Parts: sequence; C-alpha cells; structure tokens
Amino acid sequence: MLSTLPPSREAWVFPVPDLGARRPEVSDGWASTRTTTSKTTNTTIRRLHLGADIMFRRHQLGELADVYRPRTPNGTDRYFMPDGVPALAASAGVVIFARRTGVGGTVKIAHPEGWTTYYTHLSSLAVAEGQAVLAGAPVGTIGYDPQDPRKLIHLHFELWRGRNDRGGATNPQPYLDAWERRSVAWTWPAAAHRNAGLAYRPVGKTGERYPDWLHALKGKSGVYVIRERSASGKPTIVYVGQSNTGRLFETLTRHLQTWRRWKGFWKGQYAEGHDPGLTYNRARVEVAARVTSPDEAIEEEARLIARLRPRDNLIGQPEDVPF
Repeated sequence: MLSTLPPSREAWVFPVPDLGARRPEVSDGWASTRTTTSKTTNTTIRRLHLGADIMFRRHQLGELADVYRPRTPNGTDRYFMPDGVPALAASAGVVIFARRTGVGGTVKIAHPEGWTTYYTHLSSLAVAEGQAVLAGAPVGTIGYDPQDPRKLIHLHFELWRGRNDRGGATNPQPYLDAWERRSVAWTWPAAAHRNAGLAYRPVGKTGERYPDWLHALKGKSGVYVIRERSASGKPTIVYVGQSNTGRLFETLTRHLQTWRRWKGFWKGQYAEGHDPGLTYNRARVEVAARVTSPDEAIEEEARLIARLRPRDNLIGQPEDVPF
C-alpha cells in the first residue's frame, strides 16, 4: 500500500515515485515511431512519440513474472507497472486541464517560466482544473490507454515549452534524468498470488438465501469473479463480469439461478445488457466481488480478464454454433 505523499516546494521531481528501492524509468522514449491503421482509409499512419512512457524495469528477464505477468496490462517482458501507483506533479503550478479523454484521464499543469507538463492514461484523477499543486503532489492514478489493445498500464508524460500547445513538446529525457526522486513505502504482493486482494466466498446452496455480503452489493457498481471447484477439488476461474449501472447484485446472481437461458449466443459471448446466459451450481462455486465506480467497472473487468484468463469469457463468436 502507498503511504501519504508529502508535498514539496522543490523545483522539479520525477513524475512517478520510487516504490521502496525500485526506481521507475523511461520504457519508451522521445521520437520512437508509433504505427496505427486508419479505420476509414485502411492505411498505415506513422507518428513520432512526443514524450516518455514510464514503467519499472525487471532486474532480469522473468523477474516478478508471476506477480506482473508479461503480455498482460501489468507488464511486458522487460517492464512492469503495479496497480494503484500515483502520477506526481513534476513541479509547482496550476492545473489547467483535468478530464477523462479518449486516451484515459489527462492532466495538464502550467508552471512558472512558461513550462507545461502533460500526464495521461490515468485511471483516476486527484486534481481539478484551477487547483494549485506543489511538486510531488499526486495528480491521479496511473492506468492505461483505452485504445491500446494491450491495455498496458504506464504513465505517458510530456514536457512542453509554452501553454497548452503540443507543438512545443520537448524531449523530456535530459530533464527526467536530473530531477529529484521521491520514494513511497510499498508492500509487494507475494509472487505466487497476484490476485491475493480477491477474497473468494461461498454463496450457499440452491434454495438458500444469499449471504448478507452478497445482498450488500445491491445498488453498487463493480466487478465479480466466479471460480468453480472441479471433481479434484482444484478451483478454476470460470467467469469475470461487471455492472456499471448499480446492479452488481442482480448481474452476479443471474449466474446462480437454477434455470438456464438459451439464446442466440455461445459460451460466454453475451448479448444485450448484462445477461451472459451462463449459470453455475451454487454449491460448487465461490465468488469474489469488488465495488468500484461505474467508470472503473469496465476497465477493471478488462484487467481481470486479461490477468485471470477465465474459462468462459470468450471474445467473438465461433462461426459454427449449434443453433
């Protein structure tokens, strides 16, 4: 867990804190080439990276791979980023932009002497427009670009000469190398238990009243994970779902009904609403639920699906379906 981050009147600080002895660094730097495909013209578009992506480097290949697995939102082969890490204001200034955008939460801070800093891919915002901040103050929680198919968690940081004008983007690397570092206390999760924060609980047997903790989810938004015990007793993660409409209890308990729906979709390919059409034996499953804001529910569901690889969450629909 993070400790309280003290504000500072120091000139400039690195925009991601050290986590104990682990020091963040630039994972993808200035002027690297980005390639995208236009959906309208189906042509390849190349553009230059106008900032720096920041993550934590693995000390060696495979380090912490059980905790922050490569090719998941939390990591690549060489870099990783835990959940819940704050982005820090690089210097004292005034927030001139703090909103959710198509690339995630985005913050811009105007600093003295004409500098502007830009932070994006934030999963949550900790500042508001017009707010004065000090160096090292949290501006939000680091997340990912919703348009990125990898959903890779990292901070994208830019340094501009001028006010709110990306045309003044400057290579931040020499500045980042010179800025003060901040460190926060951090408890690293056990390597073999990446999802130790998920508390699985039984939901009773068919015909029994649902437990009180399940009823407490009424009116809430959030995510849930269902795991099923096999004949050998070993649990298998079978489904991850979410509700972003305040119906977490109703959405989850549809999976626990005794009657089974049959619709024009197949094995986890859900149709309208939050009705995936999959039911499980209450006596054989355990459920973990996490309450979130409506905006966070969909993003958290995507992170959990990528991380847990649940058996019944299929993307797309097979061409040969039995109906």
